Amino acid sequence: MSVQTALQFIEKLRVDEELKKRLLIKSNTPELESFVKLGAEVGLRFTVEQLKAAHKQDWAMRWLVYNS
Repeated sequence: MSVQTALQFIEKLRVDEELKKRLLIKSNTPELESFVKLGAEVGLRFTVEQLKAAHKQDWAMRWLVYNS
């Protein structure tokens, strides 16, 4: 389990439409625990805290790239 694994999941979710559908099938606004459970289902294990840290890092990097 790591922030890096959570980042991998974020990237996978960004490009995999079927994975997005699986996440959103129950709710259009899933709880963070749903992300963690889905990650585990696809072999990417991380905690809610690691997902939060990964999200923060992902957005910071995007901000640097797109707002420079």
